[in-house]
Amino acid sequence: MTIDPSTPAVARPRSALPLLVAILALILAGGALWMSYSNATKLAASQERAAAAPPTDPAIEQMKQTLSSIQQAVQGIQADQQRQAERVGDTQQKAAAQQGEQKLISDQLSALSARVNSLESARAESPAPAPQAAPAPQGARRTKR
Repeated sequence: MTIDPSTPAVARPRSALPLLVAILALILAGGALWMSYSNATKLAASQERAAAAPPTDPAIEQMKQTLSSIQQAVQGIQADQQRQAERVGDTQQKAAAQQGEQKLISDQLSALSARVNSLESARAESPAPAPQAAPAPQGARRTKR
C-alpha cells in the first residue's frame, strides 16, 4: 500500500503521536491539580488547627486560677454549712431532751405537792392531840399553800 498524494485526507491514516502527547499533557495537568489541591487542603487544615488553638493568654490562665480558687472556697463554705446544720440538729435534740426532763420533773413536783397537800388536810382533820408544853417556834410551822 502506497500513499497516494492525490487521495483525500480523510482516507489517510493519521499519526497517533499528537493524540498521545495531548493525553499525556492532560494526565500531567490533572496530577498537578491534584497535588496542589492536596497541598491546599493540608495547608488549610494546619491553619484551622492553628486558629482553633490560640496561644494561651496570661489573663485567661489567671482567670482560670481565680475560678478554681473560688470553687474551692465555695466547697469549703458548703462543708462549713453542713457542719453547722449538724450542730444545730444536735442542739435541737438536746433542747428537746431537756424539755422532756423538765416536764417530767414538773409532773413529779406537782404529784409531790398534791401528796403534801393531802397529808396536811388529813392532819388538819384528825383530832387535836394533847396540849403541848412548849409552843413551837413560829419559823418551824408550815403554812398551807
